[in-house]
Amino acid sequence: MRLFRSVLLLTLLAGAVPSAVLGWILFHMAGVELHLVLAAVLFALLVAVMLSAWFARRLTRPVKDCVRGALDIARGHFGRQVPVTVRNEIGELAYTFNHMSRELETYDRENRQLIAALEAGYLATLRSLASAIDAKDTSTRGHSQRVSELAVAIGEELGLRDGDLKTLAYGGLLHDIGKIGIPEAILHKSAALAEDEMEQMRAHPAIGAEILRGVDFLRNALPAVRSHHERWDGSGYPDRLAGEAIPLVARIVNAADTFDACTSARPYQAVMGLDDALTVLRKLRGTQIDPAVCDALLRVAERRGGSATDVHSEFATGIARL
Repeated sequence: MRLFRSVLLLTLLAGAVPSAVLGWILFHMAGVELHLVLAAVLFALLVAVMLSAWFARRLTRPVKDCVRGALDIARGHFGRQVPVTVRNEIGELAYTFNHMSRELETYDRENRQLIAALEAGYLATLRSLASAIDAKDTSTRGHSQRVSELAVAIGEELGLRDGDLKTLAYGGLLHDIGKIGIPEAILHKSAALAEDEMEQMRAHPAIGAEILRGVDFLRNALPAVRSHHERWDGSGYPDRLAGEAIPLVARIVNAADTFDACTSARPYQAVMGLDDALTVLRKLRGTQIDPAVCDALLRVAERRGGSATDVHSEFATGIARL
């Protein structure tokens, strides 16, 4: 707007000078009446104003379009094009801006594709690692993948953003990675664990968090790994966190882990049906499991119905979209 006013003022001054000169000449000519001189001068000034406004708008409009386009690009809207309405240096500026915008759009698309490919590679690697963890304990085969899928489904029910859902996917896959450091004799034991064995087993969340601590892209998933055995009432481990002091991702993975433990075959318990598993979850609501997270899991499971296997297969579609 300031550029428009400046150009308008300059062009108006440039037109006013000849009008003033014309008026002076007419005024000193013999036989020309004063009102005719004034009318001629006013008419000349009016034409000068109109031409100045037209010229100023024609000169500054492409610049304003380029400014708006640059702001759109700064906000991430690559590919923004501005109209090329003049064939001069300003038009060349608009043309160059359009070319730059198209190139940025191409680079942005290629970068997004590269990032998506990298994330897919990361997820495939994590799934392989999760399978290696589960393979150490045959009774939990597929457990990490199922927990990941359930955690994502709970997150969707709670309205979490895509970034948080990816964190849940990674955290669910790797929540038991610390079991790599637990002796197989303890993992495979079908009888109740002795107190010293239980202490070793309870160390796996801290071991897992330590294993992943140096992996930058898994930074947000660390709380799910370390704190997925914390309880809402504060009686969990390893840090005895309680309530909302427990990271939300950990509370969600805890609920998904509990559901899968109820509906999967284990050496120390028989498989529960869906109704029995949901009954257990309701009993744990407010003691082990965050009430809001528990309610979200119950809503999704009850809405989808069927058997526990059906619920797991339905949940799997959520993580496939990430």
